[in-house]
Amino acid sequence: MKKSIYDKYIIGISYGFHDSAVALIKNGKVLNAVEEERFTGIKHDYSFPINSINWILKENNINGDDISVVCYYENPKLKYDRDKKSYWKYFWKNPFNFPKKSNPFDPIENIFRKAKITVGNHHLSHLAYSYLTSDFDESAILSVDGVGEWDTTVMAYGKQNQIKRYGEVVYPHSLGLLYSTITAFLGFKPNEGEYKVMGLAPYGTHLFHHKMFDELIKETDDGFELNMDYFSYHYSDKIMFNKKLSKLFNIPNRLPNEKVNDIHKNIAAALQYTYEKHFFKLLNKLYKKSKSKNLCLSGGCAYNGTANGKIQSKTPFKNIWIPPAPSDAGSAIGAALYYWNHITNQREENKSPFLGPSEKILNVVNVIKENDTKIFYEALSDEELFPKIAKLISEGNIIGWVRGQLEFGARALGNRSILADPRDPQMKKRVNMVVKKREGFRPFAPMVTYEDMKNFFTPTIEIPYMNQIVSVKPKHRKKLPAITHIDGSARVQTLREDFNPKMYKLLKEYQKITKYPILLNTSFNLKDQTMVRDSQEAIDTFMNCDMDYLVIDNIFISKKILSETLT
Repeated sequence: MKKSIYDKYIIGISYGFHDSAVALIKNGKVLNAVEEERFTGIKHDYSFPINSINWILKENNINGDDISVVCYYENPKLKYDRDKKSYWKYFWKNPFNFPKKSNPFDPIENIFRKAKITVGNHHLSHLAYSYLTSDFDESAILSVDGVGEWDTTVMAYGKQNQIKRYGEVVYPHSLGLLYSTITAFLGFKPNEGEYKVMGLAPYGTHLFHHKMFDELIKETDDGFELNMDYFSYHYSDKIMFNKKLSKLFNIPNRLPNEKVNDIHKNIAAALQYTYEKHFFKLLNKLYKKSKSKNLCLSGGCAYNGTANGKIQSKTPFKNIWIPPAPSDAGSAIGAALYYWNHITNQREENKSPFLGPSEKILNVVNVIKENDTKIFYEALSDEELFPKIAKLISEGNIIGWVRGQLEFGARALGNRSILADPRDPQMKKRVNMVVKKREGFRPFAPMVTYEDMKNFFTPTIEIPYMNQIVSVKPKHRKKLPAITHIDGSARVQTLREDFNPKMYKLLKEYQKITKYPILLNTSFNLKDQTMVRDSQEAIDTFMNCDMDYLVIDNIFISKKILSETLT
């Protein structure tokens, strides 16, 4: 009997540029999804996701021949055409940079020998991921990133199960590449350090430099265009800007290890101001076309929580949906869901971000025993564990927390987290410097119970994936210094009990002690590391920083030197 589409496994794959990932769906439901970086330890790994594929197949007790369809997230032929045309247009600037042609399907065909391989579209995969995972029957949709095949920005509208494009901005004009270029100019790594620049911006003022950005980007009928005289990413794969940018800002570009000065902070502020100005103009254009109160947002720029938090005040949109992994990683899900949706004209609920590997208790114990000369451990019931951890946090201890399935996307949402007391005025500095071992200006996010959001933050909106920045109410800013940024803002995660019952319980236990249902929450990793995947990585990270205690499932762990505190 021939299998129907309802019986088939469908895999979505994104790789080749950054944030390689794999997703497995069946009957329209996402069973698993994971980024390759979680296995290789290389941040934003773009390589073929062989480890992710192997894990997903093993986790579901299937092999490559069980996969009926593989959905690649973009069209490599169109991308190569763009690279060639850019090369010939700017041949005189860099004649030795002829693009190399690659076939991303060769390794796919070697594993999935019986599967149909489909070619997607970069921004359509973004659009589909955001819209098809939303609750909206109709919605405006915006995808903004560096570049796909040709498009860098796409405005669209979704109704029922159909997605209609309204317009686009094409390469080399790109808000994402503008942000990445200035990120590089400020001495941070493009496609990685943009969030650092966003965090740096509130320390400066845009007043001294925003007029300079008017020289870099102009509004057009279609959206915007860049003055390419200042950029080099369209003809060079080594540097994104040229000497004219230094002349414009009247400073040389900052080197990675150089001190961050006031002028760097001001440039970051002016960049964020400029990004928001053009971002909101795009959104208002989209609203005029769609007339929808709903907005789905995706693309790498959807991680700009500062701008996202202002959408409801700067545009007519009232209901916002941003999925947990809006970058290219999420496009693996988007490509697969779009195929399913196109074939069946059906949608299933796919909201959970907990789609990766989890740890078995037996494996945790075995790993601990291998490190037993260095650590103390004990297994505790929930009734013992949660009050204990809440009390330790309230006393100023920093806790590593590993439970359940690994998060999909860049944010720690309560399963691979470092937790601390948001009331401690020294905690931000301590976590940044001696635990995370990163730049001291970096802010930390609060996790708060959904029903208590209105008591501490404004506006009162649901933010389950930590992708919108809101304001801490003035009366609480001095009381919550570790999660309040210099401008009074915070990148909040709101938590419902059914979303993550264990973390919700911990918040409630902490509230009993402190009256605050809020914890400082940051991803469980050190600087330049990826989020920990399993117990071995968690223990290794724990032993290599000044974190006080570690929880893996229901096992409480301390370093031997601290064990006397437990008696």
